[in-house]
Amino acid sequence: MSTSLRLILLAGSLLIVGTVLNYIRKRRILMANSTGWVVMAGILLLIALFPDVIMHLASRLGFQSAANFVFLVVTGLLTVKTFRDSARMSIMQHKIEELTQEIALAQEEALQSRDE
Repeated sequence: MSTSLRLILLAGSLLIVGTVLNYIRKRRILMANSTGWVVMAGILLLIALFPDVIMHLASRLGFQSAANFVFLVVTGLLTVKTFRDSARMSIMQHKIEELTQEIALAQEEALQSRDE
């Protein structure tokens, strides 16, 4: 694995952790939602620090280059993260719809009881 790719992975992992910590500090992201990003940064850091393991895995799995394997791993991680976030958003959207309906019913009941 080239030195430039290792440096990019190292810088990327540090940037992710720094950004996540900054968002947590400013309360723009919940701790529970940030763990996935920290885990991903940790994986990138491990890849950057131990390239021999990645090169061995890439070779055993038939990749032409360790960089191709790294890109596949990163793409896979981002795909899983995106899917999990989509599932969470769907659940939240359903809860918002239920709460909106409950509020509308409560307001309707309040208007009817006021008119009586």
